[in-house]
Amino acid sequence: MRSLSARVALAAMAWLLVAISPSAHAQPAPAKSAPNATERGPDVAATLAAHPGLVDAADVVSELQVDLRYATADNFLGRPIYGELDRCYLQRDAAEMLAKAQAELERTRPEWRLRAWDCARPRWVQRQMWKLVAGTPQQGYVANPKRGSIHNYGCAIDLTLATRDGVPVDMGTPFDFFGPRARPDREFAMLQDGTLSPAQVANRLVLRELMLRAGFRMLANEWWHFDCATQRDTRRRYRPVP
Repeated sequence: MRSLSARVALAAMAWLLVAISPSAHAQPAPAKSAPNATERGPDVAATLAAHPGLVDAADVVSELQVDLRYATADNFLGRPIYGELDRCYLQRDAAEMLAKAQAELERTRPEWRLRAWDCARPRWVQRQMWKLVAGTPQQGYVANPKRGSIHNYGCAIDLTLATRDGVPVDMGTPFDFFGPRARPDREFAMLQDGTLSPAQVANRLVLRELMLRAGFRMLANEWWHFDCATQRDTRRRYRPVP
């Protein structure tokens, strides 16, 4: 077991890990209020449940906590877009990788659990999200639907750590915080200047090491986002959710 100081020192090399997965987003820009309307589409829960290859991750991952932020107004769009969805759907490969991460977490930190914020996302939702942010400073944080997001394939998950009773662990920022403090590649500098505390960076490293060891890949600008494969392999192996 590494000491806290050794684990925090790993943040200095976080930028090296960025090569594991190209960022699906542009550089950060200050967020502003999202537009007020979106079009209705097919039922998200029904669409995901019917898509071949997707599984309810909670059936594979023991004690997975699910807190889908896009089913609430607690996200950068400021509005719910997932309707009544309350399940985390993933490709089985991704769910099995997540189960490995959860098993290791239960072994090393039995007081903590994985808490999912976003999982598979239908492509029609991606189009509506894009309409909401196109031409705004938030545009850089939503993948253009012409190419799609890894979330659209059920191969990406946004998540954090939480206590067994659902209290999120302090990671230094909330979900959908789009600014330098959310970036793994700037953690060391922010640790040095006091923007992030040693405990916050150490908590991120716990999550990151679990996910990377399980086979996931990370992004440069969101500590909470992990992909189960490269963009190329994802598009080759899986079908997008329409």
